[in-house]
Amino acid sequence: MIKVTILAFDYVLASALTGINDLFNLAGVSWNKYHQLPVDKRFQVQIASWQKKPIYTMNDVIISPHCAISDTTDSDIFLVPSIAGDIEKTLAQNYELIEFLRQLKASDAMIGSNSTGSFFLAEAGLLDGKSATTHWAAAEQFSQRYANISLNSEQHITHDGNILCDSGGMAWFDLGLYLIELFCDHETAQGTARSFVLETGRTTQLTYSPLIAKKYHNDKTVKAVQEWLESHYSQTIAIGEVSQQFGVSNRTLIRRFKEAAQITPSEYLQAIRIDAASKLLVQSNKHIDEITHAVGYSDISSFTKLFKRKTGLSPSNYRARYKANLL
Repeated sequence: MIKVTILAFDYVLASALTGINDLFNLAGVSWNKYHQLPVDKRFQVQIASWQKKPIYTMNDVIISPHCAISDTTDSDIFLVPSIAGDIEKTLAQNYELIEFLRQLKASDAMIGSNSTGSFFLAEAGLLDGKSATTHWAAAEQFSQRYANISLNSEQHITHDGNILCDSGGMAWFDLGLYLIELFCDHETAQGTARSFVLETGRTTQLTYSPLIAKKYHNDKTVKAVQEWLESHYSQTIAIGEVSQQFGVSNRTLIRRFKEAAQITPSEYLQAIRIDAASKLLVQSNKHIDEITHAVGYSDISSFTKLFKRKTGLSPSNYRARYKANLL
C-alpha cells in the first residue's frame, strides 16, 4: 500500500488537510463500491505533526494527528498543505518542520505542496533551481523571497523531479488526482474524481486570479508604462514606440520591466488584454469577434487560441462557465 503523510501545522487550511486525506483514502474504494466491484484501497494516509501535537487550524477546528513527524520517514508521499495564516509568522513558528523537510532532500519520496505550502518547500531548499507554483495572491511575495526558484504562477500544478506544487487553496484535489494517476492509473484517478464530482484536467489558475503581473515595485518608469498600457490596451501598440515615449531604449525597458514585474512589457500587455476579454465575456453579451477587436486584437482565430492557452478555456466555454455563476 502506498504510504502518504500529510505534514500538519497550526493555522493550516483545514480543508487542505482533511480533504486530500479523504481523497486518498477513498481512491479505489468509493467508485468500486458504487459499481459493485471489489474494493481496491491503494493508499494508507496519516496526518503528522511535530511531536504529535494537536493542530489548531485557521478556523479553530482542532485535529488530532496520527503520529509525530519523526515517525514518517518511510512514506512514499509527503504533502504540505496550505498556510492559511500569516506566511512569515507561520514559517518562523515551524522551524522543526522546515528542518525535517531539509532532511528529505536526498529522499526518493514524492514531496508535494498545496498553495502557499510551497513556501515551506522553498524555505527548506527543496525548490532550489526547480520550477514551482503557488497561490496567485502570494506569487509576488514568493518571487521576492526566493529569487532562485522558477515560479510559474499561472500553472495549477508543477512537477519537477520528485517535487510537486499546486496553486490555490482548493487545488489540493488537482494535486491528489495527479498523484493517484501517477501512483495508480488513469482509471483509478477518474473513478475517484467522479465519486467526488470533481472537475479534471485543469491546467491554469488564471481563470481565478486577477492580473498576475504586479506593481509591488519601486521603478517609477515601469509603473508609468504599466498604467499607460492599462489605459491604451485596446489600441494597436508597438512596445518600441512605447519605449521612445517614456525616454528609454527598448532593451532597457524590457530589462527593467522584467526586473520589476517579472514579465516583459509585451507579456504584461497580453495579460491586460486577456483580463479585459475575460470580463467582457462574463459581463456583456458581445460576440467573440467584437471582444477580440475591443481588446486590441484583429485576428479572431489567433486570439481564441491565445485565450485558451492562457486561461485553459476557450472564450465560449469561459463565458458559459462564469456567466452562469452570475445568474
